[in-house]
Amino acid sequence: MDIYKHFPKHKQYIELFFGAGGMFFNKPKATYNIVNDQDSEIFNLFQVLSDNQKELTEQFLRMPISLDLWNYWKSNKETDPVKKAIRFLFLSNFGYLGKPNTLRYGNKNTANILLANIDNAAKFMFGVEFMNYDFRDVFKKIPFTDDNEKDYTFCYCDPPYLGTTNNYEKHFEQQDSFDLFELLQNSGLKWAMSEFDHPFILQQIKERELNVVTIGERINLKNRRTEILVTNYQTERTLFDYA
Repeated sequence: MDIYKHFPKHKQYIELFFGAGGMFFNKPKATYNIVNDQDSEIFNLFQVLSDNQKELTEQFLRMPISLDLWNYWKSNKETDPVKKAIRFLFLSNFGYLGKPNTLRYGNKNTANILLANIDNAAKFMFGVEFMNYDFRDVFKKIPFTDDNEKDYTFCYCDPPYLGTTNNYEKHFEQQDSFDLFELLQNSGLKWAMSEFDHPFILQQIKERELNVVTIGERINLKNRRTEILVTNYQTERTLFDYA
C-alpha cells in the first residue's frame, strides 16, 4: 500500500527519521523539504551525495568487492567523509540477507543498482535541507514564521518500532515513543506516524483520540504484527479498531 496516499496536501514536508529515505524517495516531492536523522552514518552519506557525488561515484567504482575489505571495514571506521560513505554503502548493501555479517558474492547487479540509486538520490535530494539531531530537537531548529506556514506543513515519522530490533543506533523505549507523541501533538502541524499495533502505542492513540489506518500485516516465524499509520487528522480510509 502507498502510505503517502493517506497524507494531506502540503507544501512543506518534514521527516524526523529519514533512514534510507524509503518514504521520501517514493512520494511526490514537496516544494520545501526538511529531513532529519540522528545516525551520523546516514547524515554523512546524504551530505556527500549532495556535496561530492562525483568523487563518491569514482571511488565506489574503484572499490574492490573483497572479503579482506569487508572484514577491515567491519572492524574499522573511516573519518574521511567520502570513504565513510562508501564504507556505509558497502556494509549495508553487500551483506548476506541484507545484514552486515557476511559478504554476499555474485553481487555485480547489486553494484549496478546501487550506482543508479546514487545518481537518482543525488538528483532528488537537490534543494533538500538535511538535519542531524535527536528528534526532540528538530522543531526547535525550524523557524516557523506564523501559523499560516504550519497550515501547509506536514510531518511524517517512521521511528524505530517499539518492541522490535532494528538497524538504528538506538532502540526506542516507551519513554521515546511517549516523547514523540508529545512532540507531535504540541507541534501545531498535521502529522502521521508509522508503527506496529504495540499495546503501549494503542493506549496512546486511544488516550489522545488519534486516528489510525491499517496498513498491513508483517508475519515471521515468531509473531504476526499489524502495521498501522497513526494520524492527527481524519483520512478517507477505514480506521483500525484499537478498542
